[in-house]
Amino acid sequence: MRKKEFYTTILVVILGVIIIYLFTLLDMQLKESAQMVDRGKYNIYRTLEALILIFFGVLIEYKKIISAFKNKISINKYYLITGIGLVVLLILPYRFIPGLLIRISGSIKWTIIWIFNSISTRSILSVLAGILLARSLSIAESAEVEHIKEKN
Repeated sequence: MRKKEFYTTILVVILGVIIIYLFTLLDMQLKESAQMVDRGKYNIYRTLEALILIFFGVLIEYKKIISAFKNKISINKYYLITGIGLVVLLILPYRFIPGLLIRISGSIKWTIIWIFNSISTRSILSVLAGILLARSLSIAESAEVEHIKEKN
């Protein structure tokens, strides 16, 4: 049993290093396309970067994912809705975000746009979205009780 946990941890670390490497490559491409004012490439790299960091966030919660799939899965709808909402906002091309915020007043609207335009903030929010999506999966209560009984 210990060997399996060790190999799982090694796999997660290797995947984490690969994700960080891919993020670094995409970040260089993203900055280069931003300097060349190539919106098409910029949006593609930005979306890929967000997806990679979302996967990194899910990877952070790998134990939760494994235990949820080993047992009966229960969905925390609040985490799921928040995570999906963040993913949608992070993947949408920049030009669509102001259109979504039509009914919000000026200073709040531009603060939100400013937050989602910052590459660093988007990176942090992408990892957070992955963590929220992973935490939205949980063990159903009946399976949790059975799991505790098995340990004792």
